[in-house]
Amino acid sequence: MRNKIGSIVAIEPSTGEILALVSTPTYNPELLVGRKRTQNYASLMSDTLKPLFNRALMAQYPPGSTFKVVNALIGLQEKILFPYTKFECAGAYYSRGLRVGCHIHRSPLNLIESIQMSCNTYYCNVFRNILDNRKYPSIRESFDQWKKYLESFGFGKSLNSDFANELNGLLPTKSMYDRIYGEKGWNSLTIVSMAIGQGELGTTPLQMANMAATVANRGHYYTPHIVKEIEGDNAIDSRFFERHNTLIDSAYFDIVIEGMDLAVNGEAGSGSTARTAQVPGVIVCGKTGTAQNPHGEDHSIFIAFAPKDNPKIALAVYIENGGFGGTWAAPTAKLMIEKYLNDTISVPWWEDYILNAKINYNATESKPLD
Repeated sequence: MRNKIGSIVAIEPSTGEILALVSTPTYNPELLVGRKRTQNYASLMSDTLKPLFNRALMAQYPPGSTFKVVNALIGLQEKILFPYTKFECAGAYYSRGLRVGCHIHRSPLNLIESIQMSCNTYYCNVFRNILDNRKYPSIRESFDQWKKYLESFGFGKSLNSDFANELNGLLPTKSMYDRIYGEKGWNSLTIVSMAIGQGELGTTPLQMANMAATVANRGHYYTPHIVKEIEGDNAIDSRFFERHNTLIDSAYFDIVIEGMDLAVNGEAGSGSTARTAQVPGVIVCGKTGTAQNPHGEDHSIFIAFAPKDNPKIALAVYIENGGFGGTWAAPTAKLMIEKYLNDTISVPWWEDYILNAKINYNATESKPLD
């Protein structure tokens, strides 16, 4: 993450142990000791890159297309989506004058292929079908149920980790839309941007890594924590051993995981969006995301876990202003996974390429001030 702005969080799915927690840009802790600490603190506070801001726990990014994994699972649980469900895509989703762009890929796609190729049109259809499900009296009830599913993944609330400054993230409420549009002034098309992880959603990198761990576990997670053990009579808090189950049946996760497998390991020319995350000898399952950013280039996002069976690591990578998820976030995750599982990097020049890349970053590492 040198010369980059963003965050990486890695979790051991079977325990919730945080394996890595990175927030950049960082600062030299020596700045905050000694006689000049007050002056140095003021300088760090005024730094426009916010080195004191812990992005891993406090930044609330749109999840982008990584969120399609969750909407797919909700669609399966609600039985408005099946593995064989197909939707046509002509480069965009169109409805009542609204256009949601998509990249060029073959069409139509089934569910597994929609994850592999990250089709926006597919998930606009899925999301609207979730909210327009006729088993609910109105969109207000279906929206609340959709929100409950998200909360069961840990979104919209603190995960209750052992970090004091962890933020909740952002989940919209129907009362918020009532204030904006009026009680009967909004529908599934009004908020369709959430189909692809945009709009009123905000998730922290910790929450997204936890979501990757939840998928890796086929439907449950353990509260993320940085303290692995405490010597002596003082054990770590019992809450870190509690299993949290989502509202999604575990049987549906393998369908989505197959799409995440193909997103990384699909053949060249197949439309897979995350082939840059491939690790020799390891089946990595992942999903790219590209989050729109009103202040500049889009953010590059990737969530993943590995190996596919009996996963040892799950992670989320956010690189601000990095563009497509497969360009920077996915290959960064590849290095993290390969180093952790294999204790080596198979392509050293690729590691050098990632380390030396500067992505819209003009600052140098903080040094003690004169």
